[in-house]
Amino acid sequence: MQKYIEQLLSDIDYAAANVSMPFIEKEVALGDFISDEEEDITAPVRNLQEWTGITSEMLPPAAMLNDRQINQLLQSLKTMLDIYNWAFVLQIQVPENVQYETIRHNFNQQAKIKQWHPGFFSMCREGTLHNTCSLGQYCQCAFYADLFSNFIDEELTPQEERVRALEIEVSHLKKKHGAHWMKYYPYHLDADYDDENGNPHNYGMDDKDEDRNDDWWRK
Repeated sequence: MQKYIEQLLSDIDYAAANVSMPFIEKEVALGDFISDEEEDITAPVRNLQEWTGITSEMLPPAAMLNDRQINQLLQSLKTMLDIYNWAFVLQIQVPENVQYETIRHNFNQQAKIKQWHPGFFSMCREGTLHNTCSLGQYCQCAFYADLFSNFIDEELTPQEERVRALEIEVSHLKKKHGAHWMKYYPYHLDADYDDENGNPHNYGMDDKDEDRNDDWWRK
């Protein structure tokens, strides 16, 4: 099995190094830029397996692999997907074997080839019930549904919107980082950490120092 894994890793690396994009290389002008919504409609679409040359059948089930092999394949696949601008992104911590199986089960999908905006790997088929996809208890759709379940659509003042944003972000951080969530606390959303002029917390970034550093070339 190890020899096969090494060959498979080589195939994935080759796919990452030889990605083909349908865009003609030219000098890009500001007027060429389009919105994410427009690109989502107009972007070329290719089957991910045909595009990369990697198929789900080439990926062994996680049950046949040891932890090291799963880690190697997962990292190589995620790196390749990043290069193809079809990123595999999770909002909460998920065991590597579950991540790998999610990619393996869903690799035969249509990918949008985007030039201006990020594209994202689809982790389940449209219409799949929450918690029944390959992610199981780590279902991203269920995560977002739960995250926003206590919030209703209503008119809010800027201050209320900020409080709401803080509540949502804290809830997200607790689910994503568990007991370590405070390391990522969004002080800029918490009015208790505003400066004396009511400006959001700037994490120690001093504009004057930045301006001073920007003048180094004049000296």
